[in-house]
Formats: sequence, C-alpha cells, structure tokens
Amino acid sequence: MDKLKNNLWADLKKGKRSALLEIYEQNYADLYNYGMRISHNDDLTRDCIHDLFTKLWSGDSKINEANEPKPYMFRMLRWMIIDALKHDSLFVERSDTELHDPIISGEEDIILSEMAEENNNKLKSAIDLLSNRQKEIIYLKFYSGLTYEEISQVTAMKNQSIRNLF
Repeated sequence: MDKLKNNLWADLKKGKRSALLEIYEQNYADLYNYGMRISHNDDLTRDCIHDLFTKLWSGDSKINEANEPKPYMFRMLRWMIIDALKHDSLFVERSDTELHDPIISGEEDIILSEMAEENNNKLKSAIDLLSNRQKEIIYLKFYSGLTYEEISQVTAMKNQSIRNLF
C-alpha cells in the first residue's frame, strides 16, 4: 500500500470525514464490480457498498484491526452481500467452494458449459476406444462406486488385473 493510501486509512481510523470520501472515490468502482460478480443485482450491490462505508464511518466495523484497506473492504462487502442474499431469500444454496470463489458471470458460465460439453465428448470418444472389459470396469468403479475388491468379486478377475486395466 502506498504512503497516501496508508495516510488515508490512518486518517479514517482517526475519524476524518475527508479520508472516508477519498477512500470511497478511489475504491467505489472496484467494489461495485466485485459486488456485481457476487450478487448480479445492481441495487443490492450499491446498498451493500453504502452500508460498508456507513459501518466504516460509524465504527461498527473492525477498522482498527485492518492494516490494508482494499482487502478489508472487499472481504466486508462480500460477507455483507452474502448476508443480504440470505436474509432476502434470494440466496440460492451453493456448495462451500462456490461461496469462497467469486461467482462467475453469464458469459463465463456459457464458456464453462461449452468446455465441459467438449470434454465430455472427448471422454466418450476415448471410452469408445476401450475394450468391453475395460468399459465394464470403469462403469463399476466410477458409476457404481465399487471398490477394486468388489469389482474383483463381480468380474471374477484378480484385484491386480483390475488395477492394471486402468
């Protein structure tokens, strides 16, 4: 963090309103873009940014514990948006990994879907090249969830032979 930003953050911690305004002006666009990636909701994002700066000013945050303003504000904004989405019943259940990663845009979602479809087609083509026995073992292992020992019992093959076919 450069000296000017360090001074602004220190001034904000001391309660200087001009520091709050300057930090707001310097970071609003980045916070807005990040917030939109999470919420996909303009009003919600703007409200959360407003609430973030209100908390910074009113002392409701742990600003004195934070040395780096930008990561601190991004983290606060992220959790404020997630809380607002939960509270407003707009929150769609997501896995823990999705909650820790930025949510992808519509374009990125389409690209990822196309890539996944292309990968599935390549996988199907590769599986078609396998022998019937190999296909059976893959089915039992990955689709039925059987262990090597269980596959051995089903196919009457030795455990090591099954492993070698992979």
